Amino acid sequence: MSKNNQTDVSCKSCEKIKAVRKTKIGGQAVLEGVMMRGASSIALACRDETGTIRLDTTRLPAKKPWYRKVPFIRGVVNLVISMISGVRIIGKSAEVMVEDVDTKGDGGGMGWMMFVSTILGLALAIALFIVAPTYLTRGIFALVKLSTEDLKWAWLKSLLEGVFKIIVLVTYMSVISCMKEIKRVFMYHGAEHKTIACYEANLPLTVENVKKCSRYHDRCGTSFIVFVVVLSVVLMMALDIVCAACNWTLFLSDGNWWLRALLKIALLPVVAGISYEVLMLLACSNFILFRPLKWLGKQFQKLTTREPDDGMCEVAIAAFDKVLEMDADPTIPEQHFPEPVNLTEFRKALESKCPQLLEEVKGDEDWLICAILNIKKEDLSNPKVKIPFGWLIRLDKLSERLAAGEPWQYVAGATEFFGNTFRVDDSVLIPRMETELVCEEMLKYVGKDTKLLDSCCGSGVLGLTAAITKDCNVTLADIDEKALKVAKLNAKLNKASARFVRSDMFEKTGGKYDVIVCNPPYVATDVIDTLDASVKDYEPRSALDGGADGLDFYRVLAKEAPAHLKPGAVMVLEIGYDQGKSVAALLQDRFDVSVRKDYGGNDRIVTARLK
Repeated sequence: MSKNNQTDVSCKSCEKIKAVRKTKIGGQAVLEGVMMRGASSIALACRDETGTIRLDTTRLPAKKPWYRKVPFIRGVVNLVISMISGVRIIGKSAEVMVEDVDTKGDGGGMGWMMFVSTILGLALAIALFIVAPTYLTRGIFALVKLSTEDLKWAWLKSLLEGVFKIIVLVTYMSVISCMKEIKRVFMYHGAEHKTIACYEANLPLTVENVKKCSRYHDRCGTSFIVFVVVLSVVLMMALDIVCAACNWTLFLSDGNWWLRALLKIALLPVVAGISYEVLMLLACSNFILFRPLKWLGKQFQKLTTREPDDGMCEVAIAAFDKVLEMDADPTIPEQHFPEPVNLTEFRKALESKCPQLLEEVKGDEDWLICAILNIKKEDLSNPKVKIPFGWLIRLDKLSERLAAGEPWQYVAGATEFFGNTFRVDDSVLIPRMETELVCEEMLKYVGKDTKLLDSCCGSGVLGLTAAITKDCNVTLADIDEKALKVAKLNAKLNKASARFVRSDMFEKTGGKYDVIVCNPPYVATDVIDTLDASVKDYEPRSALDGGADGLDFYRVLAKEAPAHLKPGAVMVLEIGYDQGKSVAALLQDRFDVSVRKDYGGNDRIVTARLK
């Protein structure tokens, strides 16, 4: 039996365990963490970059206001409160995960982003769940030659709209679950459910026990969403039947589809209130007539939960245990994540923890801080800039990486090239000083109307520098999708316009160019392992390996480049220190070739003009 099958069996067997205690504790998955809410407290547990689980706790008011106790009203109120607190909790988790720097110093950076995201999310929800089903239903009616304004088919229109809503919901959840970040959130969602199920099964809260338990929970927000959709369909069908019986065509006419949409939106609070009561009823009863709804909720929870790893279960257990502890003892004080730090404090931490980084940039601290924090230089003079404490945790990791011998550019995540900042990671080579000479040579032949190809572009420093300084027509090509991703990020960072093509040399670049610039892999295969450890152990081997003699890519250039160059066009190439004569010999039949030396007196640049 496979490991996965064993897990499935364990989960199914756990579902059969008769719960001997119930809890009203509920939760929410966040960025690398879980929030648990009890009767009188909230605990947020997140794992930081060092692997430490950090807790942030809050005391809830001792007495709930009356409107949170009244049936049907409480559902709407709790929905609004959950949305507001959910946004705040996600913002809190982002402080640990170093998601953003508040450059305004008023907390408005993350808050504004959350507000905009919420508005856009509501707009998307209206488009997907109200507008789209309306037009899809019209299409089906037209296909089978039925009139949507025929009163006897009013119920069918609502039913089809409901079916399309379910299809849209399933498709949407399935698509976003493929995203790496969302998948991890869904795994934490699974850890949250399993932890609650483990407690209710009266099992000790250990990782082993939690992993055996079910990912399904009766009070899950996913089930609530499903109930809202189902009940909205039922309610609209009932209203359509009433309108048809009374010959009220105002809400049934296709011309008044917007009025129908507004009615659906207006009914959402009613539907939410009813759905909440249904959710609470199902959570405390296993009556046979309720089981179909429970089954439906469970099917959708399979989309929004995933099997968690051990570490995620530990985080969920930490949050749950803390809520149990605080609910049992009202004297336990709140504890909160450390407050954000200002730039002065961050500078001191950088000097203390990463002195090697400062040494490498030769005292250019301002550039380094902007590169690490991804902020603008003008932000450095703003005393209100707030930096989440998670950045101080990250500095410890950066220090460890430097001590292990990783190049400082990868550690900082950026480097400076030709006066501009470019992002780099281990999927691209680090631009060297010699490559700036290649850039100087390239720019001699570039004007505003120049059509330029940067082949084997890597991080894109050559082509993007041309786009920045000359505002020319630039195409960046590389076979590595990860390298192109870095190049696209650099184009956005430097506000440079360029076309990006995933291509093995000239395979998909198309057209003819005035200038081709290329810094191809040119290290002989058996030489790579003799290079400095910071190069051979960290930089991508595929961007170094030029074949047995290091000339493989130059042979391709000599053979294929002429077909992609305009008459008299120029090719500028970076070469190895001992490859001047060899590369020139490969090109001399079709090009007029010159070789330029670097600062160390070694051959470094080949300029070839098409004959």
